[in-house]
Amino acid sequence: MERKEQLKGLAASCGTTSKCPYCYCELSKIPKRKAKCQSCKKAIYPRKDPLSGEPRLYREGDLFLLEELKALADGWWNSWYKSNKSILSARKDLANEWGTDEVNVSIEDARWRKLHTDLADGNEKQDWNQVYLAYESILRVVQRERSQEKTPLSELVAGFMVTGYGRNRVIDGYRIGRPQFMLIEQLTTEPDNVYDLIKDTHTAKSYCNLLDVSLNTIIERYMSELEAEAKLLKEIVNNRNKSVETEVSLNQIETQSSIKPNKISKSNLLILLILFSMLGLMAFIR
Repeated sequence: MERKEQLKGLAASCGTTSKCPYCYCELSKIPKRKAKCQSCKKAIYPRKDPLSGEPRLYREGDLFLLEELKALADGWWNSWYKSNKSILSARKDLANEWGTDEVNVSIEDARWRKLHTDLADGNEKQDWNQVYLAYESILRVVQRERSQEKTPLSELVAGFMVTGYGRNRVIDGYRIGRPQFMLIEQLTTEPDNVYDLIKDTHTAKSYCNLLDVSLNTIIERYMSELEAEAKLLKEIVNNRNKSVETEVSLNQIETQSSIKPNKISKSNLLILLILFSMLGLMAFIR
């Protein structure tokens, strides 16, 4: 493949040996771990070239390439490329739009573009499962990057909720999952307050119309699942407590069983000693 053929050249030209990989300022000391250049203040990443094993200094934007080179060196590049091809494509598109090199486009930006492309494509095809998965992935990116204040969370949660609880739950005979309500709670609000969070959003109204379902129905299904989850958790806790109680009772029985034979044997020994003493006394009297 063309990409695979380019990798050796990219590996050779990527990174530096003793200079800052950004501003090419000569470093007074080669860092052993992540450090900032004293000149440009950007983060430098010491890593080994996966193909040659040579220690080099890389930019943050090089790390995704190193991941790809590692996959090539370890012999599973085809699988890696299949999983990440869309991100590489998104990165290239952004670089063209911004008039810059691909390495200057962060993987986070590329992933963000890819997810929004998936979302738009799912909406166009009215593939609500794809739309739901795109919203879930976007919310997980927000969670990982802790960028709650930079994104319209209420609109994202609305899309996640409605396409999750409003779509057909059975596909090809298999029951599909519903939104991770713990994710919603961690990012936004308490479970009981989700309705207030999304009721006035444009996203909720649009998807409810497209899916022909009311927001009240969505919330009812959501709350029902919360109740089912709480019930299941309670059963697990009760079963665990019963298991502990049973184990304690069995331990007590075993302890008592191990004590009784000792008591019996001591009693028998005492009786035997008394009998021997009486026999000895009788023999002496005779």
